[in-house]
Amino acid sequence: MEALKPHIPANSSVLIIRPSEVTVDKLQQAKSSLDGLSVSFELMERLGSSDTLYSVVVVGLFGAEKGLDYEQIQKSMKSSGIIAIFNGDNSSVSLDLLINGFSDSQQISENLTIAKSPACAFGTSTAIKLAPKVWKLDADDDLEDLIDPDDLLTEEDKVAPNKKLYTCGPKSEKKKACKNCSCGYAEELAGAPPPEFKSACGSCYLGDAFRCASCPFLGQPAFKPGENVKLAL
Repeated sequence: MEALKPHIPANSSVLIIRPSEVTVDKLQQAKSSLDGLSVSFELMERLGSSDTLYSVVVVGLFGAEKGLDYEQIQKSMKSSGIIAIFNGDNSSVSLDLLINGFSDSQQISENLTIAKSPACAFGTSTAIKLAPKVWKLDADDDLEDLIDPDDLLTEEDKVAPNKKLYTCGPKSEKKKACKNCSCGYAEELAGAPPPEFKSACGSCYLGDAFRCASCPFLGQPAFKPGENVKLAL
């Protein structure tokens, strides 16, 4: 306990986790070693039964403590409090503390490791301020590598489509269907359901990579067998 005392701030409240079987003399000895501080004792399984929060929680003082409930320990601690673990497995204690939200782990001696609880109280919540969805450039930003998207367009890209090139379909000037329409546009204009198409190869629904050169579904996404593909034009 002498190794721990220099790390305990003045006027701290200390909670010592005790086993179910410990002599009164050992409890008195532990309390007297922290003379001038408020010292309490509690069983591990009874943590959380009181609303009292402690500045320091000591574990394993009377022997290695198995099955530490770090959540209940943290609920019993003030923010930025100190947890002191005696007789722990030094190879895993620091990692266990880190995983359970404690920070600044230090091995004070061969059988003592201490760490700090989070700076906020257990269960504290706060609203997240979302950043504006705007990308702003600072005056010091290097703009040499930026590309003007207009430079990526060719003169052909800027020319509006010539509707006269389309003799049929919704993009055509007269918006009419071909004489032997097989894409369903003639039925769409007539308000009738599209004809049931029977695939010759059986691979039309898989996508363009599996379709014949003359497949009426070229350019359309893959679909389930028997499903009618509808495009938003």
